Amino acid sequence: MNKKKHLITIFASFLMASTVLAACGGDQTTDKPEQTKQAETEGDKKETKEEVVTGTDVAKQVAAYTDMMSELAVAKDGQEVDWDTVQQKYEAGLQKGIADFNPEFDQAIQAALSAGKNGEMEPIIAVQLADKTTQSYFYQIQKVLQQEAADALGNEKQNEVNFAFEQIKFLAEKIFIPTAEKRDSYYELSGDSSLVENINSGLSAQEEAIAAGNVEDFQVFLQVTDKSIFRSYYLAVKSYAEKMEAGAKEGKEKQELSIMQAEAWGFYQAIKGSLGGGDEAAAAQLEKLLTLNTTDPATIKAAETNALFAKTISGKIKGYYEKAPKLLAEKNIAEAKGSAMEGNMFLKMLQGQMTEKLGEEKTQAAFAEAEAWYNAIADNKPEDAKVSGNAVISTVDSLL
Repeated sequence: MNKKKHLITIFASFLMASTVLAACGGDQTTDKPEQTKQAETEGDKKETKEEVVTGTDVAKQVAAYTDMMSELAVAKDGQEVDWDTVQQKYEAGLQKGIADFNPEFDQAIQAALSAGKNGEMEPIIAVQLADKTTQSYFYQIQKVLQQEAADALGNEKQNEVNFAFEQIKFLAEKIFIPTAEKRDSYYELSGDSSLVENINSGLSAQEEAIAAGNVEDFQVFLQVTDKSIFRSYYLAVKSYAEKMEAGAKEGKEKQELSIMQAEAWGFYQAIKGSLGGGDEAAAAQLEKLLTLNTTDPATIKAAETNALFAKTISGKIKGYYEKAPKLLAEKNIAEAKGSAMEGNMFLKMLQGQMTEKLGEEKTQAAFAEAEAWYNAIADNKPEDAKVSGNAVISTVDSLL
């Protein structure tokens, strides 16, 4: 595969004039990007993908989730939800998978559905908790499938690779892209800054790696796909913190703010485990802020959530900037490259904060150093990597 071409595409969004992540729009779904429109017109390809995933647990669970949301959606119009039907669909199509994978997710969904039915919680709040927690589960399943695909590719089991990867693409189409589109719309992200573009670029690069039988490249570009989805959830939480603060200033009722808080909490479940590895105390404080019965949503401030995210994400960046050179010293170049890409994808999450606080010029310089650092790791040049890495970490530290 043309590695340089993909690296240029991926790092172009680092080096281009950064879009300040200011809340300029609503949270409505924007028109579908050209890639999505094209995918919808390519009937044969879509049919093939549907055929591959038909009958899988992933397909059944997505179908159950879609059915649940069709019924739950009536709450948004003030209509009465048939909670028994929703519960039945959850138990038949989703509960076992979610409970086996993460009992806490199951408990949260069950509690939300029960509270909605019994009137202990406003229906729309219960809906958002169930919806976003289920999405968090699908994100974690995606990570499992990515590892299964990588392992199969390394063992030259092509059918298993294709089977896992088609499920990943199915989840992207049905779950991740629609969520990413909303964040693109809210933050006015387009072109190489678009989350949808980044997810699709990662998937395309992974697919080329599969075709070439190159597990090393697959592992590298896996990070582009995964962390672009991760970034969409991070920006979702960030956006709701901004909306809650703005709503409180406008005098919106607590119920409306609580709906936003519930959505933010649900999205946070997808990423909190990973963020804890960057700064456990900051990650725990974010969880506390977003939890309905511990924090009044009217008191949530965007600046505080941004600062906590900066702590957790900078901790992740530093971890990978330490890990990659160590792997290089151990002659493990393949894993070093994967860690380097992962570190840079976490760096990309702070792009908006960097631009707001440091300015566009310093932000572009930092991402240029990040590109140089990755290339030095990939080319096994530890001294060059050290210089560029120190420059990046210095910039990250200036955010704290």
